[in-house]
Amino acid sequence: MARRESILWLEMARRDLADAEDMLVEEKWYRAAFFAHQAAEKALKALYPEVLKKEPPRSHTIGDMIRELKSAGLDFGGGDREAQMASLSKYYTVTKYPDAANGPPWESVDPQEAEKAVRVAREVVTLAKRILEGKGP
Repeated sequence: MARRESILWLEMARRDLADAEDMLVEEKWYRAAFFAHQAAEKALKALYPEVLKKEPPRSHTIGDMIRELKSAGLDFGGGDREAQMASLSKYYTVTKYPDAANGPPWESVDPQEAEKAVRVAREVVTLAKRILEGKGP
């Protein structure tokens, strides 16, 4: 059974993913992308206590977390899949700050980009859930 901390991180990830999906329905593209990033970040942080036996980092950079978790033997699917997951990190800043993307956040993400971000986040959350349930990647 997974540690309580891991279960809580994963539950937060699931809730952020639900918020991301709600934002798609409401056509709030930048908010969907923001919550997609949050969901993926928290899903990866859920793995730290179980896989690496340590506290999750205070970082928001998904690529760094993937590299660190891979060093413990986790498989994220390699190349393009990992690059798509890592690309979610940009939404932490451009959707949060009014000038991070040289314009307002609501102009920084289009519908296709938001949908892709949510799809990728869903993959990360599903992967983390499978690992914590002992079903592997």
